Amino acid sequence: MPEIVSGESSANVSAFETQEGAHRVLLVADEVFRGTDLAEELKSHLGGRPSRFEVFAIAPAIAHSAIDQELGNIDGPGREAAVRLETIIRELGRAGIEAHGEVGDSDPMVAIGDGLNEFPADEIVIVSHVDSECDYAERNLWGRLSSDFHPPVTQVLVNHPDVDGGLSPIVSVEHAPAHDVTEDELIKETRNFPPLKRLDLAGILIGFVGTVALGIIAVAAGNNDPGQLSGSAAVILLIAIGAFLLNVANIVGLLFFESVRYTGIWEKFFARTSIGFTTVGLAISLILWLA
Repeated sequence: MPEIVSGESSANVSAFETQEGAHRVLLVADEVFRGTDLAEELKSHLGGRPSRFEVFAIAPAIAHSAIDQELGNIDGPGREAAVRLETIIRELGRAGIEAHGEVGDSDPMVAIGDGLNEFPADEIVIVSHVDSECDYAERNLWGRLSSDFHPPVTQVLVNHPDVDGGLSPIVSVEHAPAHDVTEDELIKETRNFPPLKRLDLAGILIGFVGTVALGIIAVAAGNNDPGQLSGSAAVILLIAIGAFLLNVANIVGLLFFESVRYTGIWEKFFARTSIGFTTVGLAISLILWLA
């Protein structure tokens, strides 16, 4: 387990559990920010609840490129996250909020799950970048944040720091209510298929229709050459077989990725490859058959 960093000294997370009446916040921060801005934002939507906070901060070791993120090359991002964590805890301390924390997983969703296992939070707050400046791991993050956890979630969007290194002010804030049942739990209870995106559905539909069409063209091309298989008919048959195998792999892969809520580069690769190969293969087969 990573070393826990405190504004005062190293401490065990269980120290939070001894304090009563405070609002416990799990803070997952992909960027440094003005601590006073976060304090004011928390107070603004707490209403009549206690204004004293206990914060457990996690700085995810997010890579700056999709390749590094997918391959787990996070040695550099891990060091950056450690520096970011110290800055965040110091900034919160200046705003009157005592915080402890640790460097977390490179996936913000995993970092939140790990944090909830250690710290019984009343609320989750994630500080991430605006869409125009977001890192690869932050893309399409809000859709999952707003439905995957029991506590209410607040997403605070900031810009990257200025050239002079000034701390980032809050640009916008989004809130999602608490959930008695998360989307993952609902899927498990109802045993439904995992939710599919439009690109996934398009890949499955185009793959199915295209594979059937390629099969028909392959049979028709073979019938044009009784007793032997011409070069063009052989190419069409190979394309049809390749499309069938690729689209079966696409469907199996998509269902697996969605069942574990994976949204990385390989999930998009399967759908796009299926659409591209099937479409191009169908066009080539039609040209060879009609030539």
